[in-house]
Order: sequence, then C-alpha cells, then structure tokens
Amino acid sequence: MDDVWARIGLVAAALSVAGLASLIVRARARRPARIVAGMLDDGIHFFSSSACSTCLQARRALDEGLGKGAYTEHKWEEEPALFAELEIDAVPASLTVVDGSGVLYPGQPDDFLASR
Repeated sequence: MDDVWARIGLVAAALSVAGLASLIVRARARRPARIVAGMLDDGIHFFSSSACSTCLQARRALDEGLGKGAYTEHKWEEEPALFAELEIDAVPASLTVVDGSGVLYPGQPDDFLASR
C-alpha cells in the first residue's frame, strides 16, 4: 500500500513541476511592451548567440516565414550591452519595434510569426 502512495506522490510532484514550468513560460511570453526608442530602428529584430543550439532552427523559420533580409539579427557575442539594456536573458527571441516601442517574443518564433 505504501508503494501506491509513493507513486501517487511522484505523479503529483511531476504535475506540479509541469504546471509551474507552464506558468513561467506563459508569464515570459506576456511581458509588456518595451520602450526601445533610440536603441533600435523600427522593424523586426532577432536575438541569437553562437552558443545557442536552437537559434539556427529559429533563423530558418524566420527566413521561411518572412524572407531573408526581412529582419535584423543581433548576436549576444557582438552586442551584450544591448541584450542587457533590453533585458533579453534567453535566446532565440524576436522583437517587433513600431514607433519606438517593441514587443518581445521569447523562444522559437512560432508565436511571433503567427501574430503577423
């Protein structure tokens, strides 16, 4: 009987961790618009890093969804101060800037491309 309760406890713990992870991802995706006036031109900006294992996949998705040259790529190794100023703490990320205000889409650009 103790074995059954142990299994139920493990399942409950796993569901709790999965739920918390889901909330964190949703909260990050709903970050408010960022004021980027003077930092970035209007347009689409893609944030990446050479150490990012999923950035190549994200870049391909942007190329297919928008076309090559339709966005500006910023690499962490080349512009760490920009990443810090915009509080971009994970890559890949996409940012749309209109009239000096930007909306950040962290992670793969699926949600970003769907919003267009």
